[in-house]
Amino acid sequence: MEKPTLSKIENAFLPAKEITDADRFAGRKNAVEDAFYALIADGSNIAIVGNRGIGKTSLARQIANIGAGDNSILDKLGITNDGVFDFLTIYLACGNQVSSTEELLERLLTSSSCLADWIYDIPNAKKVMINYSPKFSAKPLGVGVELGGSKTSEATTSPIVSSHPIDVVFTNVADAIAKEGIADNGILFVIDEFDQIPDPAGFASFLKALATNSPNVKFCIVGVAKDIQMLMSEHESSDRLFAGSIISMEPMEKKELENIIDNAEKYIDHYITFDRSARDKISQLANGHPYMVHLIGKFSLRAAFHENILEITECEIDQTLASIAERKADPILEGKYRKAVASSPQREIVLKALAKVQDEHSEMWTTNAYKIALDQGVDNSSQYVGQLVAEEYGAELEKLRERYYRFKDSLFHAYVLARPKMYDQED
Repeated sequence: MEKPTLSKIENAFLPAKEITDADRFAGRKNAVEDAFYALIADGSNIAIVGNRGIGKTSLARQIANIGAGDNSILDKLGITNDGVFDFLTIYLACGNQVSSTEELLERLLTSSSCLADWIYDIPNAKKVMINYSPKFSAKPLGVGVELGGSKTSEATTSPIVSSHPIDVVFTNVADAIAKEGIADNGILFVIDEFDQIPDPAGFASFLKALATNSPNVKFCIVGVAKDIQMLMSEHESSDRLFAGSIISMEPMEKKELENIIDNAEKYIDHYITFDRSARDKISQLANGHPYMVHLIGKFSLRAAFHENILEITECEIDQTLASIAERKADPILEGKYRKAVASSPQREIVLKALAKVQDEHSEMWTTNAYKIALDQGVDNSSQYVGQLVAEEYGAELEKLRERYYRFKDSLFHAYVLARPKMYDQED
């Protein structure tokens, strides 16, 4: 068997990147099927909701692929389909650069990877922009561009919309592009990290008007459930816009998590494999989060490759977990852990005890956790619980009601379970 390249080993698992290739996408048949039917339904938009590390962006990428006419994931999962979509598919990750609905629409209009290039190529879209805003200035190519046709060497600073609300401008431009017939099904906007927008006010009303005025334009927004609920409460009939197409990303089942490992082994032609004990350990530690499988898998595979180990066992996984913590392989999760624990072995014991007793509703009853902590020598656990909800220690826990708490970030909960202790018992 030919030895894989180091590049192959490093890319067998992808904790730092969403899965775009259908061959490497694992599980989620129901979610993909729901998204497929939402694309078929007239006037329907899609909302993908779930916690960090649960696979929202990977699903969004598959939806973008389906919209663009690639049915590979449908065929792989055995989802019945009788044709291909033909959407002009536009993907945008908000990040921390978009602070409001207005800025989101502005980015979609002015980014060359979004609508900017189409505005110049389609006369009706260009005409809309000129009529609505003679001073419109877009900088998709790094230079100021007046829609009258001239390019200047200096970027202009004129406001994007001088006389009309940007939602009106956006709707008319998108409608003009959709009606040009570039894509049979219209335009599909996939907006990732929607939950990063501090002030999404007005978006629900915008979507409602868009559905009426330009039915060939769809949105798929990716975020957390509370943001979608807030969005839907903004407009009394906005719930119809997502009727039957809110896709809640639940923790993955063990079989689906193992499918990620199967894909990685296949990618390197099974040169290195994970035995049953390693698979069980990773699935248990991941706690339903595909990100954790990718993170643990990546570093265990790298170590095995360098040490010429062809079968990874539970022993190698334990060594990998220590290495991940030591090298701060995920600086965000490790930073949260260190801030929560700080210099207190007792607080670490209580934190891990709480993580162990979380139930199927993601709730933790302190009575059960205190018993575990007491067995490890901590007899004043309530003091440390009070600290773990405080900003000084990261406020990673929130109190639900008397004696019941929850981790704010389910991915951090998985990390707390997986990470080896910072302090030994005798410390």
